[in-house]
Amino acid sequence: MKITGTQKYNINFKSGLTNKILAKEKFIDSKTREKIFEKYYEIEACFKENKSAALANSICLKILGDLSSKLNVKLKFPPAVFVYNKDQLINKEDSLNFCIPDTQYVLKDDCPFPGRSIFLKNFNNLEEINNISEALYNKNESSSSHFLAPFMHEWLHSFQLDLIYQTHGYGGECFYLQEIYPIQNTKISGYKLLEQLETKSLSARENEIVRNTIGNYSTKPINQYLEIFSETLTKFICASLKDTSLIRNPLDELKKTSKDFQDIFYKVCKFK
Repeated sequence: MKITGTQKYNINFKSGLTNKILAKEKFIDSKTREKIFEKYYEIEACFKENKSAALANSICLKILGDLSSKLNVKLKFPPAVFVYNKDQLINKEDSLNFCIPDTQYVLKDDCPFPGRSIFLKNFNNLEEINNISEALYNKNESSSSHFLAPFMHEWLHSFQLDLIYQTHGYGGECFYLQEIYPIQNTKISGYKLLEQLETKSLSARENEIVRNTIGNYSTKPINQYLEIFSETLTKFICASLKDTSLIRNPLDELKKTSKDFQDIFYKVCKFK
């Protein structure tokens, strides 16, 4: 999901941010968090001493761990979470948060990063993200105004890629992913399925339903099936939080939407 804007923001506390979280942001040790991610979750993390990124991703990790237990499903965490500056990118056409589907070179003077790795644009603080999230939501450009939404969105992309590769196998040229995700007895490999999903899109009627439920971002034809999955779950996970704790089942929140939207979401999940 794209994050733009560099102006100074004033805190409004409408997007999930609280004084308690701001206090944690001030005192968190990003290096310690990187070690915790590596030791306990096998996630290579590089927060570039960005306290805000360290805290936000730590919260996402806890929430998604709790969700895994609540739903009794195995969520495979991303192999790497990196904060980057734009001048580090090999491809600098856009400055975004993104999750890579395949193992590839992303940063200059660095080794290839494994598929499902998350990259986050360096930002100033959670106050900035809070207000950007609120502004995007008010313009109906995103599904949630919560300050965690941009981070949760990318984590969910990583989980969906794992689901695709677990079900269909990898099937691409990367030896690393071939070993983790051996080819399955399916009609199409995960690698080929992702190629199809890049341009697979919904009808005008379906897009109107999507727009009314989770905003404009998921109505674009590029990677639409992937974006609907991530934006939908981001919306309902964030809606199921009190402070930063998961207090409801997000799928129960999804069930409150129209049957038409639920049908679209399940269609997307099944790649139909």
